[in-house]
Amino acid sequence: MDINLDILVIGAHPDDAEIGCGGTIAHYKKKGKKIGVLDLTNGEPTPFGTVEKRMAEAKAASEILNLDIRITLGITNRYIENTIENRKKVSEVIRKYKPNILITHPYNDWHPDHIACHQIVNAAKFQSKLTKTESKYPEHYPKYVFYFDHSHLKDKNRKLDFLIDISDSIEEKINSLKAYKSQFVDNKKNLRIFDYLRERAGYLGYQVGVKYAEGFINSEHLLVDFDNLKF
Repeated sequence: MDINLDILVIGAHPDDAEIGCGGTIAHYKKKGKKIGVLDLTNGEPTPFGTVEKRMAEAKAASEILNLDIRITLGITNRYIENTIENRKKVSEVIRKYKPNILITHPYNDWHPDHIACHQIVNAAKFQSKLTKTESKYPEHYPKYVFYFDHSHLKDKNRKLDFLIDISDSIEEKINSLKAYKSQFVDNKKNLRIFDYLRERAGYLGYQVGVKYAEGFINSEHLLVDFDNLKF
């Protein structure tokens, strides 16, 4: 499929994009943006999942969020490493789909796969702008890279840089996660995640006067125009 994306969300596993920014995805899809998700792995093995189940669940979640495209890169789950080979794989996707915005895991996550994904994405962003490479696609440099507020982000100094109103898309976020039955329904210890994510979004929304919001971290300065700020 030939499509230029506005936003590409890159997660280590199927369901990471939904947990981190499913509401933002659904919100901006309603605004007509082109959005894709890149999963580095198929997420298996897990206690209650199979590759077939996870792929079917990811497809169902993608339909709920109305994604334009979803790609599974095929890196081995639990063995994600920041290697030249993996950077090239992610860079090829960036070059092909030309997103303006990348969203991925934060640096201070504690899951090893998530940390490696963060490192790979930042390296791939740089690599995607290089000329005179073996890539079959022209160079492309995404303008922004943001990091979502993930359930695995347990830094006691947790700090978010900006929030996005997802009051119109909280249900799509929750329902997209419910599509991952093997992870959050069959696995009874994870049932609490639906309440947690709704409560977290409600708490963040309260901070800025909306019903629900998702938070993001930014590593670079953003140019702000006061005329576009909400008062």
